[in-house]
Order: sequence, then structure tokens, then C-alpha cells
Amino acid sequence: MSYYDKKVIKGSHKKEDYCKDDYCKKGHHKEEDYCKEECCNEEPIVGVVTSGSLLTLAVTGNPIPLPLTQPILVTDGVRVSPTGGIIVPEDGEYLITFSVEILIVSLTGGLSVYADSQFLGSVGNLSAIGLGNFAKIVRLKKGDLVQVVANGPITLGVLNEGSLTVAKLED
Repeated sequence: MSYYDKKVIKGSHKKEDYCKDDYCKKGHHKEEDYCKEECCNEEPIVGVVTSGSLLTLAVTGNPIPLPLTQPILVTDGVRVSPTGGIIVPEDGEYLITFSVEILIVSLTGGLSVYADSQFLGSVGNLSAIGLGNFAKIVRLKKGDLVQVVANGPITLGVLNEGSLTVAKLED
């Protein structure tokens, strides 16, 4: 005799008291509903910023952050840094991507991605004309600033907007 049949014989007809599944136990439906409400109501943590326009950049000395300040998609809690980049609102695992179409006039430096002072990696192999790409999953702390920095000496023109994305992965 199934769990459902036993409940019907005892006289209980409430949905939360029985289930057609023999393996289901009392209270299972309540936990499922609670989980669905909690999980489905969370807004994702995502920030996408661009340079907003074409730009030319020359770095001869100290590294300069790219001016990625134009928000494309920024959810609650995520902040855009006035110097360029995204400030994360909470600890966790994040996917970071950056892509740009560039024209390099002079290259002995390069583009690098940082989370505060932590070096995350370089933006691909830069050539005279081409695409620069970066993608990595990293653990970040609340308040970390993710930005792309030009390390000199380098002179480049961005032919298409550079785009930086920072998205929190589910725990």
C-alpha cells in the first residue's frame, strides 16, 4: 500500500499531508515551496560596463585604468567606479570577461585585468589590429574593484567599445 493510500484511509485529504509519490514524506511540499520562493526571488548580481565610445589611449609611465564607466546592465548593489570598472557587492565566485577590438600603434606594454591589487591575467595576445579577450572565474570579496588597466608604454585606439562583465555565480 502506498503512502498516498494510507493517508486517504486515515482521512487526511490535505495536499501537504500526502503525495502520489511513494517516496514522498509529509512536509516535503512545504519545503519545496519555501525553496522555490527563496531561490526564485533572488536578483542576479551582474555588472556590464563599456567605454561608451571609441577612444585613444597612450600610456608612457604609470598604468592607467581604461575608462569603462558607461553602464549597460547594473543590478542592485553593483557599483560602477568613476575611474572605470565594477565594484562587487558581496563575497563569492564571479565570472569576469572583457573583450575589445583594438588598433595598436605602439606596443611594449599591454592590457591586464585586476581585482583591487590582485592580478587576474592579461587580455590575450595583442597585435596590430585585432580582438583582445579575457575570461576567468575568481573568488572576490565585498568591495573589490574589477578593472582593466593599460600598462605602458603602449599607444592604442579602441575601434569598438571595450566591454567588461562581472557576474556572480550561484553558491
